[in-house]
Amino acid sequence: MMRPNSAPPARTYHVLVIDAHPRESSFCHALAEAAAAGATAASHEVRLLALRELHFDLNHRGQPLEPCLLQAQEDILWAQHLIIIHPVWWGSMPALLKGWLDRVLQPGFAFGEREDGSYQPLLTGRTATVISTLDTPLPVYRWLLGAPSVRALSDSTLRFCGIRPAQVLLLSALRHSTRQHRQCWLALARRTSFQLDHTLRLGWRPRIRAWLMAIRPQFYVFPCLALTAGAWTAAHHQGSAFQWQPWVLATLGLWMAEAITVFTNELHDQATDTQNRNGGPFTGGSRVLVQGLLSEAQLRRGRTFAAIILGLVSLLLASLPGVNVTGAFILLIAGLLLGIGYTTPPLKFAYRTLGEVVVAFTHSVLAVMLGHFTQGGLARETQPWLVAVPLFFAILPSITLAGFPDLEADAAVGKRTLAVRFGRRAAVALAISAAFIAAATRLTTFDDASWLTLGILVHASALALLLVRYGRQPRAGRMDGLLILTLSYMLWFAWPAGSLERSARPAQPHHPWAQQQISNQDMPPDP
Repeated sequence: MMRPNSAPPARTYHVLVIDAHPRESSFCHALAEAAAAGATAASHEVRLLALRELHFDLNHRGQPLEPCLLQAQEDILWAQHLIIIHPVWWGSMPALLKGWLDRVLQPGFAFGEREDGSYQPLLTGRTATVISTLDTPLPVYRWLLGAPSVRALSDSTLRFCGIRPAQVLLLSALRHSTRQHRQCWLALARRTSFQLDHTLRLGWRPRIRAWLMAIRPQFYVFPCLALTAGAWTAAHHQGSAFQWQPWVLATLGLWMAEAITVFTNELHDQATDTQNRNGGPFTGGSRVLVQGLLSEAQLRRGRTFAAIILGLVSLLLASLPGVNVTGAFILLIAGLLLGIGYTTPPLKFAYRTLGEVVVAFTHSVLAVMLGHFTQGGLARETQPWLVAVPLFFAILPSITLAGFPDLEADAAVGKRTLAVRFGRRAAVALAISAAFIAAATRLTTFDDASWLTLGILVHASALALLLVRYGRQPRAGRMDGLLILTLSYMLWFAWPAGSLERSARPAQPHHPWAQQQISNQDMPPDP
């Protein structure tokens, strides 16, 4: 019986209870009925599926699915949470469950193949509870045998298809259990399905992992480096000490603006994220909504929290002496508007072939000038612009290439990136041109160390060679390695070693007689 003071949760789910025991007179059948009863008592919509009642061929021979299996696929698509109950036989699941999984979880339904040969889960946004009965002592099963049924069903099957196992219950040892033990296990099955909100609540580690996926920290290092380059250049040009406090606050403010941007893009890019078969860490969205790791409400709360932090940072930045407060405020607001407008109506820069330019501008010119203002610099000074312009062209190749794996999905939803509008070959030519323009503007503007000059030229040449080879491929596919190479190209341009402007340096004589002549001219005349 359910405890009288137990109240059903506010949120209800579609729950599919799968009884995978071959015999009806089994304890697994009793567990399935208890789980269904608990979910029904909590006002969840419940479907009970007993695999032994289905008539289908256990062996996968490429034959069409029987009507009962087609209905099973509809039940899985309908479900938000699956409760799978099965016995452990010979260390794994029974043949009935294994055969059902082989037939039902077909390519195109449970998973898809990307163009590069990797696989994409198609059943994301669902969770599962696995309840298994066994006779093997739990320490032996877990630590000596490695829990093979858990690894086969939860890790190798459910996770592979995008279903997140929220809980695995191993009930042992069934053979030697007493009536009291079994009553407790039945109550556990009822309570687990009744309190799904509690069961599905992420632990602190998965929750942190989900938020890190949503925040996308791999992109935060680049605006930070650009801001640092601008701040260091301003302090060096003014001959003053580097001010660390405004730099820290500006970095935090820039990160909060970046977080607001990625959260907003995640909310507005669900259509392309759902269709994207080539998403990766440097392309597409974080897919936390598509995979059901976070909800829209959670992302909106995260965006509000980041906006509050940004407001507090702005107030603290305004209270520090020696900061160009007006310039810093204008840039923070402009960066926020440009970032939100990347996918948000009515601006929707990414849908108007302006997304790459906006991202390159905010991560170069805007970030460099913000760092410049933290050290009291002025907008009319030329030094930060000489740093920002090469950096802009150095970032543009990576932003352009990031649209290649997403090309088909973006085109399907009307997202007009450079790759979609002009095609891959034209976009490759643009990326190569931008890389060499960045190198030319940097090397003709600054006196860099020889190793830095050589590194820029070698990196640009290698990047051009690989881009030409990639552009000849018939399909885009994933390109994580090439994206890492293009993203790292900007590191040469954020390096502060060569921040001496050529035009600002006095001409130095190269011959001893010229040096001697200057020295004699500087000496006072003989009396």
